Amino acid sequence: MAVLRLINIFFVYQGVLFLVVAPTFGAETMRLNLEQLVQIALERNLELKAKREELGIAEGKVIRANLFLQHNPELEGEAGNFKVTRGEPEFARNQTNFGFSLSQEFEIGGQPGYRREAAQRNLEKVKLEIGDFERTLRFRITELFLKLLNSQAKIKQAEQIVDLRQRLYDASKTRLAVGDIPEVQVTIAEFDLNRARSDLIGSQREYEELLSRLRTDLVLENNGIEIVGDLSRAAPPVSPDELLKTALERRPDLAAFDRERRVTEAEELLTRAERIPNIKVGAFYDREKQEGGYIAGGRISIPLPLFDRKQAELREALARKSIANLNYVNRRQTLEKEIRAAYARFKLSERELALYPEGTLKKFDENLQLNQRAYQEGQIDLSEAILFQNQVVEARQKLIDALTNYNLAVAELKFQAGVE
Repeated sequence: MAVLRLINIFFVYQGVLFLVVAPTFGAETMRLNLEQLVQIALERNLELKAKREELGIAEGKVIRANLFLQHNPELEGEAGNFKVTRGEPEFARNQTNFGFSLSQEFEIGGQPGYRREAAQRNLEKVKLEIGDFERTLRFRITELFLKLLNSQAKIKQAEQIVDLRQRLYDASKTRLAVGDIPEVQVTIAEFDLNRARSDLIGSQREYEELLSRLRTDLVLENNGIEIVGDLSRAAPPVSPDELLKTALERRPDLAAFDRERRVTEAEELLTRAERIPNIKVGAFYDREKQEGGYIAGGRISIPLPLFDRKQAELREALARKSIANLNYVNRRQTLEKEIRAAYARFKLSERELALYPEGTLKKFDENLQLNQRAYQEGQIDLSEAILFQNQVVEARQKLIDALTNYNLAVAELKFQAGVE
């Protein structure tokens, strides 16, 4: 008994230890790059999981189409009481008659082949739609990732500006103490410091909003996320014609529209085949005791298509086929326009980024330091220092946005071309 009590105490202790330590593990910050973020999204995103479940519906249609026969055999039975009411009294007794029949319906118009073709093409279409959703999700995560990098750079810059404004404010108080400047300049320096702090809070708020959207796509709640990456300049030279060729070969949404066309073509042929009536073949057996014998034989039945000849179904099938063809043509034309528009945006962002050569950020930082030193030494006044810092901050902001827009344009080009 003592041993059992010790074991129970041990397990209770382990359970309490788990409850205490688990939140600590849940609060750990995960350092994730773009590839890791995309992988987590592909594994955990709920919209994608729901989309993948549509594959089961398509597979069910394939299973149905591959059945040996679409209709189950029918077994019928009957029994009745025969009683003689006229004639000799000795015949006035109950006699039970019974019979049964077995029948099977057969398709004779080639319907199974068309049904299997439609189901298989529909399965391919659903797989391609899932692939297109994954492609869209990858781009969505990439877009959020790049915007988060942009926001991180803005926060870093805002922190640097707060530090500069703080040093300006401290230098202003020092110069005021020696009577070098009037008190109003200290007030202005304090106002600019508070404004820089406000801008920092705004950048942090924007970062948290983007991070919340990313957590939603990754299905992560309380886990801390730290984005790891850089805004790069490298991109392979491409032409719109090469991108269009790649897109026509790889875009899953275009291929899905093509499979939809094939589905509707097979469904039209299936509807035409269903205009040929199915035949029902069967055998029967009837036992009639009053006659002292039985009846056995076979039967065949064919419905006569006098009124319903699948006119409505055929009209619907032709309309769906026409819609699918139009959707495919529209998707192909829209795809070409999207690629050319994305390429135009890429070239514009490339031209904008070319205005800022490599090492520009380093030069900005060096100039800010020189400006700060000049004010501390009394070579320039406060208004000149603040004006120069604002100009540098604006230029840095434009460079960060240019880098972000360039990377977003490259990501959009890959997205439109169907390249992972």
